[in-house]
Amino acid sequence: MGKRRSSTTTTTTTTTTSGGTMDGGGGGGGGGMMGSACYVYPDTPATPGIRTPDVVYERSVYMNGSMTMDDGRVVPIWGFVDTATGAMGGMDAAGPFPSPPMRVNVNTIVHTRLSVGMMNGIHTIHHHGIEPADHSDGVGHVTWDVNGTYTYQWRPTSPGTYFYHCHTNTVLHAEMGMYGALIVDPPEGPGTLLSGGPTYDMEAFWVVDEIDSRWHNLSWTAGTCGEDVGLNVLRPDYFIITGVDASGTSAMNLPPISANMRMGQKCLARYVCAGYHPQRIRIPSALNPKAYISDGRALPRPMNASSFKAISGERYDIILEPTRTGNFVIEFDIVDWITGRVWGTAKTNVVVN
Repeated sequence: MGKRRSSTTTTTTTTTTSGGTMDGGGGGGGGGMMGSACYVYPDTPATPGIRTPDVVYERSVYMNGSMTMDDGRVVPIWGFVDTATGAMGGMDAAGPFPSPPMRVNVNTIVHTRLSVGMMNGIHTIHHHGIEPADHSDGVGHVTWDVNGTYTYQWRPTSPGTYFYHCHTNTVLHAEMGMYGALIVDPPEGPGTLLSGGPTYDMEAFWVVDEIDSRWHNLSWTAGTCGEDVGLNVLRPDYFIITGVDASGTSAMNLPPISANMRMGQKCLARYVCAGYHPQRIRIPSALNPKAYISDGRALPRPMNASSFKAISGERYDIILEPTRTGNFVIEFDIVDWITGRVWGTAKTNVVVN
C-alpha cells in the first residue's frame, strides 16, 4: 500500500450519563448520538511524535454485518473495513469477517488511521502484542476512544502473528467480531519465519473463536453504565475458525484454514486464540508440528505442538513438516474457564499427498 498523508482532528469533551443522548463531535472522543454511556470521553489529540510512515492502513467500522452458520442461522457481526479500497463503514454497512489483515515487515513505521462516523458509536484499534507508546496503544478509557479520526503510529520489532481489535467495551466488541490478523514478517518477507530461522512454503490461518449468539443483539454500549447484561456468562453455541463455522464441515478443506500439502513441503500455521474461553489444541504427530514463536517472541527452542493449551489472546507460529501422507484433522476444544466443560470443538484438516 502506498503512503498517504495522515491527519487528526480535535473536538470538545462530551459527557454522557445513563439514559442520555450522545452528542457527537467531529474528530475526537464525543459520542455518536446513539445508545448511552457513563464515561467522560476526552478530546482526541494530535498524534505526538508523528513521522512519515512507510505503510498506512485506513480503517472504519461496520455494524450491520452477519455470518451464516452451517445450520442456516444468521448471527450479527461487527468489524472493520479498509476504506482505502473504497469500502464504506457505518451502522448500516457490512464488511468482511475477520476484518481485513495488516501485514508489514519488522522496523516498518506504520500508521493505522481509524475513522469513525458520528452514528457508528465509539471505538479504538489496539494492535495486540505490539508495544507502541501509550497514545498509540488504543486501550479505550485508558487514553481515549475515537469518534472521528485518529492515527495510531507503531513500529514492530519482532516477527510473528499478532492481531488487532477494538478495545472499547472490549468484552462485547471483540465478541461481536471486531478483530483482524496482523502479521509481522522478518526483513526477508513472507516465506521466512525468522531471520536465519526456518522457511515455509504455504500458510494456514487458525483464528479460533467461540460465539454466544445471545450477545449478538446487544447495543454497543451494553454494560457500560453498570447494568448487568450478562457479559460475565459466555455460553457459546457456535465455534469458528477464521470467520467460518467449524462446528460442522465448513472449515474442512477450505484454504487458508485447511491446507493441501505435498511431502517435503512446510506449512506455517498461524494460530490465534481469539475467544474468551481457553482452548485445547490437538495436532496429529504425523504432521511434526513445531512452534517457533509464542506471542510474537521467538522461543529458545522449537516446542512440540502436538498437544497444548492456550488462553485468550495467545498466538503461536507453528510449522508443519509431515512425515507421511494422509488426511489429518486438527481439533480445537473450547473449554469453560471455570468448570473445565468442553463447550464444543472446532475442526479443520491438512491433506498431505
